[in-house]
Amino acid sequence: MEKLSKLLPNNLYHSYVIESNNDIVSSYLLEILEERKIINGNNGDVFILTCDSLTMEDGLKIKEWHKSKSIGLGKKICIISTKFINREAEQSLLKIIEEPNENTHFFIIVPDSSLLLSTILSRVHILKNIYQEKLDSNKIAEELLKSSLKNRLDKIIEIIKRFKDKESSGGLRFQAISILNSLEKIIYEKWKKDLNNKDLIFILEEIKKGRVYLSTPGASVKMILEHLMMII
Repeated sequence: MEKLSKLLPNNLYHSYVIESNNDIVSSYLLEILEERKIINGNNGDVFILTCDSLTMEDGLKIKEWHKSKSIGLGKKICIISTKFINREAEQSLLKIIEEPNENTHFFIIVPDSSLLLSTILSRVHILKNIYQEKLDSNKIAEELLKSSLKNRLDKIIEIIKRFKDKESSGGLRFQAISILNSLEKIIYEKWKKDLNNKDLIFILEEIKKGRVYLSTPGASVKMILEHLMMII
């Protein structure tokens, strides 16, 4: 908690993105705000949303809260903790962050800030690597590239089962994008040594497309990953 507290000034900026995949961060943030007397335990002007995947419906709830009048005389605080934000919800958040109400502060907690729209990132303060839990995406990517097609497809099924077959879960989408990012780094390094290799160029293009599709509501994570496993 001390690390996060040092990074947050007493005079808060209107919007923060906190990069963390640890669920404890939102609790730490609340404690810090209470200690500084910015909020209290019964403050009705605090909106907390913790979800696996932030949807357009969630974005509308945040918009309505933002439009509502303050109950007290203090600040309004919105804390969003999620593993994944779809593009529609991001656009809704962007509009709010572009024109925040006075004395209203937003804290968006996500595992990887680089996955957010650049237009959002340009309007917030970013706090990176706050209590991050280590992910094994690099190791998984290396194993996938060395494995046979059958073993690669089996590994995808294994990953999906970790999320209790909830293929639309934000956690799974974040894991999938992390794996794609790791695959891209490895293949990009190979391509730099062989710039005319059309196969590597094709794979890099397909990974880029896959990352876009994973941000699309309703897209099948399993189908996207299986397609990529067949071409790497």
